[in-house]
Amino acid sequence: MDENKICFIICVNDDFWLEECVRYLQWLSVPAEMSVEILEIRNAMSMAAGYNEGMSNSDAKYKVYLHQDVFIKNPFFIRDILQIFQSDEKIGMIGMVGSTKLPANAMMWSRSRVIQHEEQKNWEEYRYHLEDGYWEVKAVDGLLIATQTDIPWREDIFDGWDFYDVSQSMEMARRGFKVVVPKQKNSWYIHDDKEIVQLWNYDKYRQRFLKEYTRELQ
Repeated sequence: MDENKICFIICVNDDFWLEECVRYLQWLSVPAEMSVEILEIRNAMSMAAGYNEGMSNSDAKYKVYLHQDVFIKNPFFIRDILQIFQSDEKIGMIGMVGSTKLPANAMMWSRSRVIQHEEQKNWEEYRYHLEDGYWEVKAVDGLLIATQTDIPWREDIFDGWDFYDVSQSMEMARRGFKVVVPKQKNSWYIHDDKEIVQLWNYDKYRQRFLKEYTRELQ
């Protein structure tokens, strides 16, 4: 595992979105000791399957799984997640938005959502510091997930496009790792998700999630 490499893994079905996503990645400030890899996963059978493919094809210790319509606007994103990960080896996963608790129905947005986008300063003035803090959360949204440890995504259960993110949060916890969301005085990302979200299978995967993890929601 290369401790001086970060890999961005993107499941792709639209080159227009990918081009914009990659353009933002190319603008990021890269610490001198780090190298950057970008993996495009095409024709994935599911989000979990695509992410497993990306994970198995990169030797980077640090991996960032992000949607093709997410644009990282924090130019110091790499530095910032590295300082969080390196401050505590038990932090396994960082998200941008999350929930400190999951209700019995597993719908993460129905309570205890944490997000902080104050937009107080421009990027020439703002830097994230560990003193700004982070929330420990039960689950994060899949729009962007960064990891410093490889744990297989549960494609055996989540063979579609829902609940793979909440599942991965639970898999981290099963192995004793923390899941956190940084407190952001400026939003670190743009999520251009104006298209209609298809949730036809949402409840099917919610039921699968509950079958696997209900006892861990207590």
